[in-house]
Amino acid sequence: MADKILKKADLGKLIESVTKKGGRFVAPTTDSRQIVFKKVKSAEEIATDYILARNSFKEFLFPQTEVVAEFTMGKDTVDMRGVEVHAPQTVIFGARPCEAASLKGMHALFTWDFVDEFYTKREDNTVVVTVGCTKADDACFCTTVNLSPASTEGADVYLREAGDSYIVEAITEKGKKFVETHAAVFGSGSVKADPLIMPEKIANIDLAKISERLKDKTHYDDKVWPKLTRKCIGCGACTFVCPTCRCFDIVDEGTAFEGERRKNWDSCQYDTFTLHASGHNPREHQHQRWRNRFMCKFNFFPEKFSGKGCVGCGRCVRVCPVRLDITEVMEEFSK
Repeated sequence: MADKILKKADLGKLIESVTKKGGRFVAPTTDSRQIVFKKVKSAEEIATDYILARNSFKEFLFPQTEVVAEFTMGKDTVDMRGVEVHAPQTVIFGARPCEAASLKGMHALFTWDFVDEFYTKREDNTVVVTVGCTKADDACFCTTVNLSPASTEGADVYLREAGDSYIVEAITEKGKKFVETHAAVFGSGSVKADPLIMPEKIANIDLAKISERLKDKTHYDDKVWPKLTRKCIGCGACTFVCPTCRCFDIVDEGTAFEGERRKNWDSCQYDTFTLHASGHNPREHQHQRWRNRFMCKFNFFPEKFSGKGCVGCGRCVRVCPVRLDITEVMEEFSK
């Protein structure tokens, strides 16, 4: 049986087909010598020789900052007005399977006790096209958290590289509709897929043991926390590149007469994140803040939302200025 394929030479036609229908095409591209997800207009802009984009594509579903309301101050009143959600038809092309697996948890959070339409409308209008990995580096650990370059969780369309083509597999109904809508770009043929690269599973890491230990609250005062995380400088870089970190703050910005209510990314690694109005801070030391992030990844989030708090993409390892490796902490808590 012939495979559904997309020739790499026809990628420009796919971009044109998407943009002509009013959509935007987001893909990894080179910017300031780094691979990042950005809106592209041509196939020539798309990077093909990369392991992982520096940033997460989550920012196209959950922007770094956005206006959620506007207000005007009167003498005795405040006029608050909602704003329309900007949710253009979007194709995320070239995402890796590890990152796509974060979407289940993202959806669970933003539909938990309140349906956040600023997220859900964008998610509804987004097609995620993943490409199986043919290369990796020593920061990749997806197999350690029970994922792999062959995983399709969170993907609408899954691609395998095959020489000068991609083998196309539509995973969801949304993915099938996408392939049908742009059927003129896709073809069929018998091609051999390039081999996937499987990062070696870290033998000393046991997710079940990590979860069990974190459920025991006596670990809060374990001296291992300041020992393992003493070099953390609290920059928050790990949280901003992580596809599964979703903390945000809502603030009013403007003048005494008018302004905007904005939703901005925030980070549990900042010393002001848990600062109370009284001045008390329940996590006044950096190792306590790092402990919270680790517990969110492997205890709080999986327990509450049945989603993955960590997908093993390794972005936090690559971006950390002091090379604090989360897998080393995972090994310690697997003992």
